[in-house]
Amino acid sequence: MKFKINTIQHDIDFEDNIIIVNPKQAAFYWEEKKIQPIHIYPSRDKNTDDPIIVFVFRKSATQEAWKEWQSRR
Repeated sequence: MKFKINTIQHDIDFEDNIIIVNPKQAAFYWEEKKIQPIHIYPSRDKNTDDPIIVFVFRKSATQEAWKEWQSRR
């Protein structure tokens, strides 16, 4: 799937990739679970137009971490 963000075109396979915009969740995956993001890019929040950082992770690599993240909340 292709989409444009800030005039930059990105190809992201949504079958096995997820987008995380919560920096605490991204840090949990990256720092605590040692799961590297496959792509990081700047964007804008669709509701507030505030600048955000978008992290793309492989869904298959984050399944167990996601369950742990959900149980912490």
